[in-house]
Amino acid sequence: MAVNIQQTFISYHICYHICEQMFHPERDLRLVILEILREDGRSISAISRELESRGYELHRLILTGYLRAMTDLNVLKEKEVPPAKMYLTSKGREQNVYEMIGERVRQLYGEGEKSDKLILYTMTHLMRRAVFSDEISKAGIKTLPGNEASKEERQEAKQALVRSGFKIPDSLKAYTIEAPELEKDFVEVVTRLLADLYNINYLVKETKQTRLSF
Repeated sequence: MAVNIQQTFISYHICYHICEQMFHPERDLRLVILEILREDGRSISAISRELESRGYELHRLILTGYLRAMTDLNVLKEKEVPPAKMYLTSKGREQNVYEMIGERVRQLYGEGEKSDKLILYTMTHLMRRAVFSDEISKAGIKTLPGNEASKEERQEAKQALVRSGFKIPDSLKAYTIEAPELEKDFVEVVTRLLADLYNINYLVKETKQTRLSF
């Protein structure tokens, strides 16, 4: 019972931050822009055309202001290529939730099949749905663990993302995993993620008891 209460509390806080990152309209737009610029720098016009093809229709002035704000926050960088201004991703960009989970699991358990399973287990349990193959690849999993989701599971997952403005192609597969033996590791991962999100790792006991002095 205590473990379930702890898991519920931790999952609530992690999911709050995940949903804020994934589903908040402005943050969602930020992630889309980062994805567009992942490989090459683009002009405002090129970014605008790509956004429109993905269902985002923004006035040029609004998009310009948004890109400048991302530049001020060091998420993007500008490069003058007359007569246009190019935008590129900054090396210090913020991680998305998939990268956060993948990196944290590998820090704790290294590379390997167990880590891949635990990453998928963590994503499906935090999001309470099947996860799609492109979500899995963003977490750095190369060999798909788990099982392909049923039609019903995939449809439920698709509906959750479509309601939040994401477009899910019919050809994109979704996956689930049943691995109750990973439950304790899952709790450890989300506990560490919570400490990361709130920047309280310096308060976390590792191998020795830390005594605070006031």
